[in-house]
Amino acid sequence: MKILRLIYDWPPPWAGLGPHPYELTAAQVNLGHSFDIFCGSWPSSGSPEQLPNTTIHSFVREPLPGTLNITTSVLMFFYYLFWRRTHEVDLVHSHGHFAIWVYLYRKLLKKYKSTATELKTPLVVHFHNTVAGREASLKEKGQTPKVYSQYIAWPLAKLADQWAVEVADACIFVSEDTKNEAIKYYNADPTKCYVVETGVNTQLFTKVLDEEKDKTRKEIGLDPLDKVILNHGVMVERKNIHLLVDALKFLPREYKLLLVGSGDNAYIEKLDEQVAELKLQNRVVRVGYTPYPQTPIAFQAADVFVLPSSFEGLPKVVMQSLSCGVPALVSGFQLSEELRGLYYLENLEPQTIANQIKEVIDYKVDVDVNKVRHLYSWHNRAHEVDRIYAQVTRV
Repeated sequence: MKILRLIYDWPPPWAGLGPHPYELTAAQVNLGHSFDIFCGSWPSSGSPEQLPNTTIHSFVREPLPGTLNITTSVLMFFYYLFWRRTHEVDLVHSHGHFAIWVYLYRKLLKKYKSTATELKTPLVVHFHNTVAGREASLKEKGQTPKVYSQYIAWPLAKLADQWAVEVADACIFVSEDTKNEAIKYYNADPTKCYVVETGVNTQLFTKVLDEEKDKTRKEIGLDPLDKVILNHGVMVERKNIHLLVDALKFLPREYKLLLVGSGDNAYIEKLDEQVAELKLQNRVVRVGYTPYPQTPIAFQAADVFVLPSSFEGLPKVVMQSLSCGVPALVSGFQLSEELRGLYYLENLEPQTIANQIKEVIDYKVDVDVNKVRHLYSWHNRAHEVDRIYAQVTRV
């Protein structure tokens, strides 16, 4: 099958959503599909990652935060119109808000009962979250989004979500919660909604022996006897990493916090000030952006992965942790499958977080690595997506 994938985040860099579409595409290529990828690209990040039977069409990313839908998305849309005049594909698979104007275009064609070739090509839209769900979660917790999100990015992104559920032949959601949000806030047709949870590269994210684990810890300035709490990902307010720092106050001194990832500069500065104020400099190790192929190292050095987030779709880091045999203590989402080694935070109070961390580490809980690897490999996820493709391409 010839597929056109519209996805803003494509590596490099490997931060954010990037690894998900890359890994899914790689698994789908192995099933015999070929791709054209329309994606965003930072001018300084280097050439986009290549895969067999895949052609990359990259667009310079938004010049200012929150302006995706009025800058890069507009450029992509006009290129899309021009490109589609001379290129046939069997299916268009878009992710998120990058394709906002493609959604509107299809909506208008449908409204005026057009017989355009565009509408004869099935459209599958992949939801990694819903903006309306994010907004509701923030309001519930008394938090306020950034000004540019509140007045520029999110209003347009909500329109993109709404138009997407109206024009898509199928909608894929990374979690049951995300699907239910689309039904609740956008009146999505449940018969067109499918859940395909995130996957994990089971060859990259593997469990290591204690000897290698100790060696890794020494290399990043940790002691083999330390109890290592890991948070890996983009550091932003909604991830509540500051609550993890606060939780350290309630834990013995051998408990150390390993923070891996880039993030919002203002929030990182706030974290640094918090660490200094609490005199925890010797107990917090912060590592910046790490290329995706090197990310397993941090998981393999940890005793527990903790994500005290306000809201999530289904974060790939959770599957990565479990695939490395490291238990995960999380919030902000609910997995459909029960997995040994996955625990949910009772609340986001620092004392509660500390108590649950200590309980997980003290009891040396086991992770059902084989089940994770069997159910959540990208190979299996690609087969699930293929079954959805079969539904929408059936004559």
